[in-house]
Amino acid sequence: MARPRGLRSGVAALRYLRGLTAACALVSYAGFVFLLLSGHAPAARALHPWALAMIVVTAYAWSLFPRTISAPLSGAVLLGLLIGWLSRRSALLAYDLLMCAALVGVVAIQQSRRWKRLQRLQQQVDDVAENLYVKQQALAVARDASVSLHRKRARYQDLQAVARDLSQLVELEAIGRLAVERGFELIGKADACLLYLVDRERQELALFASRKSPGVPAVREKQGDQFEQYVVRTQRPLLVNDVRRDFRFNARQSGGRVIASVIACPLRAAPGADGVLRLDSAAPSTFTQDDLRLLDIFLSLISAAVANAHLFAQTQQLALTDGLTGLYRRQPFLEQLSRELARAVRAREPLAMLMLDIDDFKRHNDALGHPAGDRILKTIADLAREHIPPHGMCSRYGGEEFAVLLPQTSRQDAAALAERIRRQIESAVRADGASGAPVTVSIGVAIFPEDAQSETDLIRRSDQRLYQAKRAGKNQVVSA
Repeated sequence: MARPRGLRSGVAALRYLRGLTAACALVSYAGFVFLLLSGHAPAARALHPWALAMIVVTAYAWSLFPRTISAPLSGAVLLGLLIGWLSRRSALLAYDLLMCAALVGVVAIQQSRRWKRLQRLQQQVDDVAENLYVKQQALAVARDASVSLHRKRARYQDLQAVARDLSQLVELEAIGRLAVERGFELIGKADACLLYLVDRERQELALFASRKSPGVPAVREKQGDQFEQYVVRTQRPLLVNDVRRDFRFNARQSGGRVIASVIACPLRAAPGADGVLRLDSAAPSTFTQDDLRLLDIFLSLISAAVANAHLFAQTQQLALTDGLTGLYRRQPFLEQLSRELARAVRAREPLAMLMLDIDDFKRHNDALGHPAGDRILKTIADLAREHIPPHGMCSRYGGEEFAVLLPQTSRQDAAALAERIRRQIESAVRADGASGAPVTVSIGVAIFPEDAQSETDLIRRSDQRLYQAKRAGKNQVVSA
């Protein structure tokens, strides 16, 4: 570091004075010794000027040099004066010797005092410097704490925004997309953010939504890998600083991508883990405990939203389906009929409707009781559902009456399907368990556009043919 200009000039002047003083001391001491040792033995008056010069230089040296230099110099001068006095026995040299000794003593005492005062000042400066360092450290800690507090405040404001956005979502797909997008942005260090949900039917994890940085390879872990399995098994948050140094995991089992650090938290929308949200990075030690705590809080919000979505879906399902049979109710069936009829008109395709009614259901219900009647309804609903193609729809139209919608189905195919359903019910359903009388159904079939041009007409014609089957002896299909 460059010294200030004034400091550089002061140091140069001190060096100059020290050099000049040393030269004067050397010249005066050499002259005194030369005269003292000369053969003609000069008088004391000739030595007196040189002695005064040595005394002055010696006294001045105490103000320029440290004690380690000034003290030996003073000792040499005193020794020279003492030798001169002993060789000449002059009162003048004795006076010079005493004056030099007194002056050196006074100067030495003053320098000792100055040195002690300087040491005290130096100690005070050191104390001030130490206090300044402590305060600087405290200020740095406070500054770091302030930065950390602002960062945490910003993160919790982000969490408030997430909670506000989640409160407006009831669909699971939208919640999943928000979870990976906001989780990726909230942590801000990951290469990829993956959301896995548990498939209840298969009892396995399935990738539901993902977000990754540009350039990151495609995600291959569609059913999760060792990290998700660990979180599901332990139902605890996971932080891995370096997969290669963590004995719990194998670095080579990471789905083809380079993964060095991982954080993951379980999603608990119900008892047990309903899913896992994972963030990973190719760099080790990317995530911290603060990141894991933040992710855990974030997942608690997502878990509550997923639970609400499940509840909403169940409520919707209850509103759309019959609680006993699991079939659609009448109103959803009529809405689907309207949509399918409009599509059939545009595509110029047939649309078939079956109206099915249980023969003598009231007699079975009165004789055997309502539990037996409920069992009959549920069994017939299950059998009818088995025969309906994927693009069809079956509903409990009312009481013991069922309606079936068959898009893109001709009269012949609809009548054949109705006959299969009738025979299956007759052979499989008994009024009083396995040994009771067989339960039969009557079915009416109507086709758009041959039998009807509107929804109301299609329902009315299928219902008319149902009652034709009843009047003709029941347990049969009427399609024309």
